[in-house]
Amino acid sequence: MKTDDLIDALAAGLEPVAPARMDPAWLCWAGGAATVAVALLLGVRPDLTEALQAPTPWLKAIYTALLAGAAIRLATRLGRPGIDARPAAAMLLAVVAAAVLWGGIETAMTPADQRMAGWLGGTWTVCGRNIVLASAFAAPLVFLSARKLAPTRPTAAGLALGVAAGGIAATAYGLLHCGEATAAFVATWYTLGVAAAGLIGAVVGRFALRW
Repeated sequence: MKTDDLIDALAAGLEPVAPARMDPAWLCWAGGAATVAVALLLGVRPDLTEALQAPTPWLKAIYTALLAGAAIRLATRLGRPGIDARPAAAMLLAVVAAAVLWGGIETAMTPADQRMAGWLGGTWTVCGRNIVLASAFAAPLVFLSARKLAPTRPTAAGLALGVAAGGIAATAYGLLHCGEATAAFVATWYTLGVAAAGLIGAVVGRFALRW
């Protein structure tokens, strides 16, 4: 058999391989783990049924879920060698920028003597810590969901996975436990909590995602 014929024969059997993705089942388990962690370790707010009838908890959940979704997209692109991850990173930053803008507009429209109270709320000292705590239960499952990926920048990929875990945890925390209602509070303290989870993920990813 000639070389060209051999090459043609081998090429004829090739089929396109589906691009690697994060496993949605593990991500669902991560959401469940964060929910259980919030319920058992922090407690469910006593007025949960009434609170969920208002738009505020759902607006918080939309923001944190968008953070998680953008971070998952970023981690997926970082896990495919040769793929440009900058559009996904820009999307993540745009979500944060929109929340900061929303919080800034709300603060500007708030009477001056009420701005500090609206920004700090009553739980600013524990909000970020609680999100990181809940994310510790979601993060291992988020990392497991990325087993099929092949990141060439493990620290950056770990950061994205940590942010995803933080966003998942913050969603459970905002719906089940936290009663803070201002956009300024969410844009600041929720974002810082998710960012802290991301930094922890970056440290873990530097070692756990090497190949």
